[in-house]
Amino acid sequence: MKQFLVFTKKEFLELFRTGKATVLLIVFSIFGILNPALAKLTPWMLNLMSETLSDQGVTIGEIAVNALTAWTQYFKNLFMEYLLVLALFSGIFAAEYQSGTLVNILTKGLPRWKAVMSKWLSVFASWSVCYWLTFGITAGYSAYFWDNAAVSHLGFGAFCAYLLGVWLLSLELTFASRFQSGMYALICTGAVYAAVFALGFLPACSAWLPARLNDAFSLLTGDLLPSDFIRSLLITTVLSIANVFLSVAGFQRKQL
Repeated sequence: MKQFLVFTKKEFLELFRTGKATVLLIVFSIFGILNPALAKLTPWMLNLMSETLSDQGVTIGEIAVNALTAWTQYFKNLFMEYLLVLALFSGIFAAEYQSGTLVNILTKGLPRWKAVMSKWLSVFASWSVCYWLTFGITAGYSAYFWDNAAVSHLGFGAFCAYLLGVWLLSLELTFASRFQSGMYALICTGAVYAAVFALGFLPACSAWLPARLNDAFSLLTGDLLPSDFIRSLLITTVLSIANVFLSVAGFQRKQL
């Protein structure tokens, strides 16, 4: 247990030494502020453009802005948030493979599964803190300017989007434990996601796939209900756990 705690501490310290933690906290805080800020500024920006547009025959009517407008922006930005964390953590194993530091640590008696779990814990914690930081900032400003109570199933919808990120990171960890290059891990993760997304267009499959969680915004508008996501949530949870075990198994067989 002591070895696990020491290696986990090393992983978290590495996040700050490399600047990854700082980048994530700053960028995700900016996302949290921008979501309600853009919604609040939309009428003002359109009013500035109205004269130019009217000369072209385009008339802008009254723009109604509310909490749903801010949360629309929140869910639009999720793709960039996923891409950012996947890019930052794609080389979580590759850097140590290339430097040979893992060999020194493992020869001192650290079990391989503990090394994988330490890395997974640092990735999971980073995603959790940053995601819910963005959510909290957006929720706070939206409540101040408007009323979040008018948005349906907000917490459940946010959790669906969060779990999709957990699955993507667990998938990337599986590939990262096998490949010498972080770029390969990122590409393979994107390929699997694209395949799952494509399968989501099949009515018989859509309710069972992680890609269904992309529709979490429909919960806020009332177009979908929480019951429509239960199967996808369960499958995504099982797949995420399975990916962690696969990454352990893959790393056990890895030649260092």
